[in-house]
Amino acid sequence: MNFEGEKISLRAVEPTDVDLLYKWENDASLWGEGSAIAPYSKYHLQSFVETAGDIFSLRQMRLMIVSNHDHQTVGCIDLIDFEPRFARAEVAVLVDSSYQNKGYATEALQLMKNYAFRFLCLHQLYAYVSEYNNVSLRLFMSAGFLKIALLKEWYRDEDWKNCWLLQYINE
Repeated sequence: MNFEGEKISLRAVEPTDVDLLYKWENDASLWGEGSAIAPYSKYHLQSFVETAGDIFSLRQMRLMIVSNHDHQTVGCIDLIDFEPRFARAEVAVLVDSSYQNKGYATEALQLMKNYAFRFLCLHQLYAYVSEYNNVSLRLFMSAGFLKIALLKEWYRDEDWKNCWLLQYINE
């Protein structure tokens, strides 16, 4: 399976990624659209890295996004709630703010779609995106995801926020 694109490569999580994961996972400005409600310890993240691996037993997988230009780790992309019986998984992508708007997320999403459909034999991927997150909405829609439903009051930051459920079905 090829995890390399023109701009980026995807690789497994390594122990050396703990400090970077600590930075991203503990950025409270990102918690509004995710499930985090408290900071993660380095111990917890180290345990996650040590047990990462088999998507069939863990029902999730994280790959790190690495720039081919300077070999810096610029983000991560996840398959979450992997459900082999129904051949589907949620996909989420994060690119560090200092590396955004360079096409890294677009290429990472395409590489993950290829992996999910060709290797894992998934039938569909889906994503939840805040209705006000225009950057993420453009990302997923440019990758062929369709808006399926507007979920009312799905996230709560300071106020309740609506969320789009986006879906890509592999034909």
